[in-house]
Amino acid sequence: MEHQKCYLFKPQGGRPAKRRRLNNSDLPSSWPLREATYNELWATQEKRIKDVLSEVNRTTTGEITSFVSASATESRTSAYKIPTGLVVAGPSIASHRTLFEHLGREIVAQTRSAFVLLTSAECPNLKTLLKNLIKNATARSTEEDEDDEVAGNASQKGPKLLTYDLQLLYLWFRIQDLDQLVVAFQDSEAFDGSLLGEAIELLRFWSDRTPFVLLFGIATTVETFENKLPRAAKRCIEGQKFDVTQADEILERVLHAAIDGDDVPLRLGPALSTQLLDRQKDHVQSVDAFVEGLKYAYMSHFYANPLSLLLRKDLKFEQMSGDDFEAVRNLGSFRELAERLLDNGEAALVRSLLDSDAALFNYTRGQLDEGQLKVSSMVGALETLNVLRGCFPKMPVIPLSSLYVRAVSGELNGSPAVRELLISVKKASSDIFIQILDSLLAWTPEDAQSIVCSLRERLAALMESNEDCSTPLRSEHDLRNETLRTTVVAQKVELSKQKSALSKRDAAYSKLVDECHSRLEAYFAEMFINPQEIFLHEIFLYDLKSPHKDAFTPRPRYAVERALSAPQDYLGCDCCRPAAGNDGTESTLSSTQPATTIMYQLYLESGSLINVSDLWSAFQAIMGDDDDEQGLTMALFQRALAELRCLGLIKSSRKKTDHVAKLAWKGL
Repeated sequence: MEHQKCYLFKPQGGRPAKRRRLNNSDLPSSWPLREATYNELWATQEKRIKDVLSEVNRTTTGEITSFVSASATESRTSAYKIPTGLVVAGPSIASHRTLFEHLGREIVAQTRSAFVLLTSAECPNLKTLLKNLIKNATARSTEEDEDDEVAGNASQKGPKLLTYDLQLLYLWFRIQDLDQLVVAFQDSEAFDGSLLGEAIELLRFWSDRTPFVLLFGIATTVETFENKLPRAAKRCIEGQKFDVTQADEILERVLHAAIDGDDVPLRLGPALSTQLLDRQKDHVQSVDAFVEGLKYAYMSHFYANPLSLLLRKDLKFEQMSGDDFEAVRNLGSFRELAERLLDNGEAALVRSLLDSDAALFNYTRGQLDEGQLKVSSMVGALETLNVLRGCFPKMPVIPLSSLYVRAVSGELNGSPAVRELLISVKKASSDIFIQILDSLLAWTPEDAQSIVCSLRERLAALMESNEDCSTPLRSEHDLRNETLRTTVVAQKVELSKQKSALSKRDAAYSKLVDECHSRLEAYFAEMFINPQEIFLHEIFLYDLKSPHKDAFTPRPRYAVERALSAPQDYLGCDCCRPAAGNDGTESTLSSTQPATTIMYQLYLESGSLINVSDLWSAFQAIMGDDDDEQGLTMALFQRALAELRCLGLIKSSRKKTDHVAKLAWKGL
């Protein structure tokens, strides 16, 4: 078929009728204002996230930059060893590239050094490694610099050097007048050990002319990487270890920046938060992927929800249409609000909200601010819970992301995490209890700090009156203040717990602990509400999974198979629907369907090897036996066959030249 003539197909009609997904005329009139609101709010959120990311590894980046600067002052002798930084970046391979790219920019900006980043995928052997090292180091961004490259300089005297000769790198380094060249191996553990050893020994040989500094990205431990290197390579380097903040901790900080603060307009719901966090863990993605998912949530919310316009602080009544107010009245949370108001006997307010758009606008603005304040207070209570759990050494650490998912699901109030903390507070000794009060002073709102200060002063007075300073005060709930009592009744031994006699100071301390416990319990019960029961939670809480699932975990093969099997669902026309058979049932093949669809159905009914002649006969029978249209039918057949080949469904067979091989089966 590949050597036969092909016919040119020119369709007579115009563009086929197709269901248009995007049409600016169908967008609400508030779309320009919503777009401006999205740009403003996301710019603020993005700046907050970038500040967190730049702050996370600032300490480690500064240490590595100082190490590179100090290496430039060392003298190169015969016993000189290459300064080497062992960067323990953690098991998240996806975040290593972002780290080394940021590190390279800092080194180039703050030192007189060039930075080259190498990966195992582009360096399978020593020759290719040297080629990429020279090419990346001598690369230029402007045309003038490209003309001055040493490797391509036609006026260079002497024989032409090979592309992997380090003499090229030396000549370029001498022209650039740099102090040293930093070579970073991003995924050093993926390199072959002998390859790294040969590269290190060769760079050590050239280090007296071209000063090198090596950086190795390590995902496991330094000991594992050290065992991989040959002994000769170990003698050529002098290593220093640098620990980098792990990806899980960075993700927690980014999530904290995305949900914490009174000025955060939009927060993620429980289903979407769980999906994003699980995708980070299952696919070992970088933090940038989580930020992209968060940005896509903002975009989806402001594009698909006209009521997101209410998140604009300077919104005026005239900027909203009547359809927007009707959309507010159709919200599920509005119906629940109306039912609560009617149960409380506030029928006049409900009637006003239903009849007057102005009254609904004023009421909505106030309730929206109140709802966002409740969610912000809930996030603050999460931080308080997390900090208080950290005061107890044996209590397991729960990530903030896990607590947030439980909180927005409405499952945190009365949960084991809260009960465990409250029980531990009742049993805490005075040395731990004072840490609890100090943490509460730092994390509680200003209106509650006076209560905490009062408890702190009373505890300080009790501790000053304690004669034995080495023994902390203990409450009546402590296990040390309980004894077991044994009694014999009817020849049976019974064990019962009995409180020991408390001193006056311990009794006063017990009252102090009980008061703090009751206030903490009431505080958590008030803060940990179900956000999905708040009025207008559909506006400030986004929890749709389907847009993210389609965008970040697509199924292209399923979409292609479905489009070929049911083209009428995509084209939106009646001509592509299956025609009815003689017995009244639907036939899956029709001449009005696209040629590729017909060919795909024949493809499904065939075996692993398909005879092209038989396929052409079946295709021609479906399209019709008109001799005048045979040329057009042949063009459609060849184009459909070429499209199946482009999709990777068939290929030419070496066994039989007039057959094609089937490469994929539907559903597998």
